[in-house]
Amino acid sequence: MSRGRQGLQQRGFGLLEAVVAMALLGTAGLMLFAWIQSSYDTANRLRATQDRAQARLEAQAWLMHLNPAKEPEGEVQLGRWTLQWRSSLVEPMRLENDYGGALSPRWALGLYEVRLEAKTAGDAVQWRQRIVGWQPLRGWAPANPS
Repeated sequence: MSRGRQGLQQRGFGLLEAVVAMALLGTAGLMLFAWIQSSYDTANRLRATQDRAQARLEAQAWLMHLNPAKEPEGEVQLGRWTLQWRSSLVEPMRLENDYGGALSPRWALGLYEVRLEAKTAGDAVQWRQRIVGWQPLRGWAPANPS
């Protein structure tokens, strides 16, 4: 009896099958690395956005103490952010009385638009905000000094 092709049994992988398996694994690996890079880029953008939002919140808190009538422009360091501002009068200054019914005005108040920029090493955020500036009037004295 002669042995033909039907009598041979193939065992294991052939060379062609191994090459196809390597190509499939390589393609899957490339897709995985592309997905990881995309996730990394998204995480970096999210971190930068959160940093800018935090800088703006810190600047907003600091801005509550700014009197643009006294300091129309300037710069201050807030953590790793440098905050610069420049303000301009939007409404003319007007005289206002104190609480309690004083007859003579005590304050000059004005509405200011403040242009702010918070900067760090590789990032910056800008915005505008309107706040009140005030100046005490000279010569004012309380009606009943104690």
